[in-house]
Amino acid sequence: MKKQHWYIAGATLLTLLVMGTNKAFGNITAEQRARGCDAGGWGCGSFGASRGARKHNGLDIVTTPGQTIYAPISGKVTRFPFPYSSDLSYTGIEIVNEVYKVKIFYMKATVSIGAQVKQGQQIGISQNIAAKYSSQMTNHVHIEVYDKNGKLLDPTKLF
Repeated sequence: MKKQHWYIAGATLLTLLVMGTNKAFGNITAEQRARGCDAGGWGCGSFGASRGARKHNGLDIVTTPGQTIYAPISGKVTRFPFPYSSDLSYTGIEIVNEVYKVKIFYMKATVSIGAQVKQGQQIGISQNIAAKYSSQMTNHVHIEVYDKNGKLLDPTKLF
């Protein structure tokens, strides 16, 4: 398979595998399977899925607790955000480069704030989000993607 190189903003080298598509992101799990809709009314994992009065801001990727999570982009780890202000046992990671800001929730980081990570590098392990809600909810990590101007993007178009 031939690799194609592109330079963006003069500093970032993105290596894109040419397979009929030019996807900007690498897989965050080895299997990379999107969460569908759960039985029992626990919702759907697709971008834009209904959350009552709001829409789902990300994409859920199926995991098992303790599963390795990989960086979807190369960039700098800027912080460890918390998805719930009332439950700090669940955490996430934020990675930023010149093009994207990525947040992944329901994972414990194995890298430090300020670290430069490369696409495909291990950045953490998944947590057990199903334990918080119900054993009927499919365990997953949640990924949100923003462009450099802060506009929310659909991650399914980037993988």
